[in-house]
Parts: sequence; structure tokens; C-alpha cells
Amino acid sequence: MENNVILKLDTEGICEYIKNRPPLLMIDSAEVVPGKSSIAVKQLKPDEWYFACHFPGNPIMPGVLQLETLFQTSALAMKTIEGNKDKTSNISRVLGASFFKQILPGYELKIITEVGDYRHGITKVKGRILHGEEVMCSAEFILAIPEDMVFSGRSVRIDRI
Repeated sequence: MENNVILKLDTEGICEYIKNRPPLLMIDSAEVVPGKSSIAVKQLKPDEWYFACHFPGNPIMPGVLQLETLFQTSALAMKTIEGNKDKTSNISRVLGASFFKQILPGYELKIITEVGDYRHGITKVKGRILHGEEVMCSAEFILAIPEDMVFSGRSVRIDRI
């Protein structure tokens, strides 16, 4: 598949590439450039399961689920590379995350992720979540595809990516 091909995925298409399912599927649709980037959309409904308990009377999207949203979006960029569809993707390390604004029920989120060079089964990812033009959070992390990790008799050092 050419790197400039853009795949447009609805929820069913997303589920062909990543294993998460509702209620933990955190994205509704996506446009993906395999091996390069993913842009996803999530419409937060007032009855999302986590709003009832985080926090009663003041519902906000938990930071850990914001990170999960970024992880799922970035996984699409790697899993849509030819031959990667059925492979496992894992987050190996969060290099940094910043949470700027609370994400509230009813928000439409735009999730943007860009993947770096893919070497030895690992890549560095930069991502951010926006509501309108406002950046709500950003993160950098390492995404790994264990089946592609090359060890050469020693451990892969993800801290040197």
C-alpha cells in the first residue's frame, strides 16, 4: 500500500484493525495514512459509561481514557500497513503527557497522531486531542508491535527511540 493512500474508516472498519470494542472503543471514525498518521473523530455522548462515575455531578473524560483514545488512533496508522492487520500493538512507554482542559460530555473530539520511523517493531508517536481549535491534551509515547521486534540476542532499548 502506498504511503500517500488515505483510508477512511467507520466504526466497522476500525474494528477490522484494532481489537477494542465498545464500550472501550474510543473512536468513531478515522482517516489513516498507513505508516504515517491517523486522524480520528469521537463524539462524546452524555451517557458514556465513564461520565456517571468520573465525577458524579461534574462529568469529565478521565485522563487515562484520553491517552487510550490517542493509543487507539495511532495503532490504526501502524495496523493498516500491509501485513500488520492481525498483529498486536502495545503501548510500551509514555514519554510525556499534558492535560490542558477538561473534556466534557457533548464535545466532538478530533484526535491527531503522527508516527515516527518504524524500526525493530517500535515507533515513537506524537498525538493531540482537540475540541474545535483548542488542544485539550497532548502526549508522546512508544508504540510496539511485538511480532516485529528484533532482539539480536539482546533487549531492545525503547528509551533510545
